[in-house]
Amino acid sequence: MRSTSERASRFLMVQNAQKSGSLDASPFDVYLQPHSDDICFSLGAFAYQRHCGILLTVFSISAYVPLRPGATRPAAEWVTKTRIAEDTAFAEACGLNTRRLELEEPSLLGHHSRDLSWVNKNLKRIKLPLLDILLAAPLDKPSHGRPWLFCPIGIGGHVDHVATRMLVNQNYDQLSLRYRIGFYEDLHYASSATARSVGITNLFQGMRGRQLHRYVFPLGEYVSKKLALIQLYKSQFLAMPRSIEQFTPAVAAPNMPHEAIWSNEPIGPLLQT
Repeated sequence: MRSTSERASRFLMVQNAQKSGSLDASPFDVYLQPHSDDICFSLGAFAYQRHCGILLTVFSISAYVPLRPGATRPAAEWVTKTRIAEDTAFAEACGLNTRRLELEEPSLLGHHSRDLSWVNKNLKRIKLPLLDILLAAPLDKPSHGRPWLFCPIGIGGHVDHVATRMLVNQNYDQLSLRYRIGFYEDLHYASSATARSVGITNLFQGMRGRQLHRYVFPLGEYVSKKLALIQLYKSQFLAMPRSIEQFTPAVAAPNMPHEAIWSNEPIGPLLQT
């Protein structure tokens, strides 16, 4: 079921995956991800087709890998090195340059990943280093207009995803002078209809009345390519995913594998439904 805010918004769909170029891909576009793999899982086919930009990871020091019962957890140093290598392979496949903040994920600081009571402190520790990078973009517009900043919505309630979205929400006026901003539906979390509805409602609450439209990028012939990109992240699976089901948002329409962003920027050509 759609949230009230989603039902109230206009629903707009890009006609086909090839039209994603109408978003004016730029080498200065920023794909902002809390962790290694978030852009691949959420916007992998989209990034692959655009084939330029900057992959910026906030919490690059990690200890998370899924484990079989009784298995020994590897050291954070090994996990971090492995995940960065996986992300580098994805970035190379998509023509992206990489940048990373060397910040720890919550488990390394004694917090659960869904402990939102800690989200404001988490926001505080990322604010200065992340804004320093994002606000370094020049105010004078390149010939193709402002570059894009793609930011997670925070679907699923991970404290790192929510803190990242809150930073963009709270500094929206400053950032929108330099970027066109699109909030992407976090996958795999958005494959749950309930988690997706809650996350989008929270996004609208943080936008303080700004209208957002949903833009859809059907995977079409790129389903197999997205799966191949996802499978670059071998450390994050006990068994490699063979279906796109977990990596497409749970919506009634369009009932097809796709990726999606929310933005108040005009994007065309568009099909209103």
